[in-house]
Amino acid sequence: MLEYGDMQIGLDTSVPWGPTLLSHSHADHTRSIHHAREIIATKGTIDTLSARGGRVNGKVTLADTGSTIFYDDILITVLNAGHVLGSSMFLIELADNQRVLYTGDFNTVDSLVHARATPIEADVLIMDSTYGSPDWVFPSRERVYGDIIKTAQKCLDEGKFPRFHAYSLGKAQEAIALLHNEGFDVVTGNKSIDRVSHVYNRHGLNLVYNPLDSRTTRQLFERGCVVVSSSNRHTFYNLSRLMGPRFARHIEDLSVDYNLSGWTLSQYGNGGLPLSAHTDYPGLIDFAKKVNPVITYCFTENGHVLAEALSQEGIVAVPLE
Repeated sequence: MLEYGDMQIGLDTSVPWGPTLLSHSHADHTRSIHHAREIIATKGTIDTLSARGGRVNGKVTLADTGSTIFYDDILITVLNAGHVLGSSMFLIELADNQRVLYTGDFNTVDSLVHARATPIEADVLIMDSTYGSPDWVFPSRERVYGDIIKTAQKCLDEGKFPRFHAYSLGKAQEAIALLHNEGFDVVTGNKSIDRVSHVYNRHGLNLVYNPLDSRTTRQLFERGCVVVSSSNRHTFYNLSRLMGPRFARHIEDLSVDYNLSGWTLSQYGNGGLPLSAHTDYPGLIDFAKKVNPVITYCFTENGHVLAEALSQEGIVAVPLE
C-alpha cells in the first residue's frame, strides 16, 4: 500500500480509502481484490480475471496501456509490463512532482505473445524481485524456444506425446503460439487454458489449438500431437471422461512430461525448460539502473538479496519481505 496524504493506493491489494491498481490477474496478485472499493486495470487484466473465475465487487475503471488517468490530485499512467495479457506497471505522479513506479510482475524480454516492458525514470521504484538472485540467469528466449521445438519433435519421432506443463495464463498461450507456428498440432488439456486463450484471441492474437472436446482430438492423438496442460491430472480425467479410460491410459502411458518454468533452470535438459515470464537477475539490475530511482523497494522472496545487490551498485534499496 502506498500512502500519500489522506489517500491510500493499493498495489495489487485492497485498501479502505482509495483505488487498487491491479497489475495482472495471476492468483497471487488477486487474493484480496474482491474487497477493493475501486480497481484500476486494463481490459486484458479484467477479461483474463473473469476467464479464470475471478470476480470484482467494487467499481472498475478500465485504462488502456499507455493512457494516463487523473485520480484526485495524482496522475496514474498505465505501462506495459510484458508479463501476461494486459499486465501493467503503474507510474504514479504525486502532486509534489514525486514519481513512483510500481512494476508488478514484469518481463524485459520480448516473447511471441507479449511485448517487453521498458523502464521509465522515477524517484521511487517498487520492483518485483522473484528472480532477484545471481542464481537466476536465463538462457536466451531463442535458445529455449529452439529446445522446446527439438524436444517436441524428438518425442513425436519416438512415438510418444510431449506434454508441456504451463501456467494457464501467459505461459500456455506462448507455448501454443510457438508450437503451432512450428507446424505442430496442439491439444490443450484444460478448460482453463481454453478460456484464457479465447480471451487472447479476442484481444487480437491468433492462437490455434484443439481443446480436448474437439471432434478431431482422437485423430490428432492417432497421428501425433503435442499437449499443453496446466494440470496433468485434470487432463487425464477429462480425456478419460470424453474418450474412455482405456484410450486415456494409452495416451498417459505414451506421454512424456516437460515443465515450462523459470524455476526449472537447474533441471534444464532434464524435464525442465526455463521459459519464464519474469525478468532474470541481470535484467532486474539493468532495469533498476535505467529507472534511476532515489530509493527502490524490492518485493517477493528474493527482495533481500536484490536489495543488497542494488545497494552495491549505488542504488539505495530496501527489501519488503
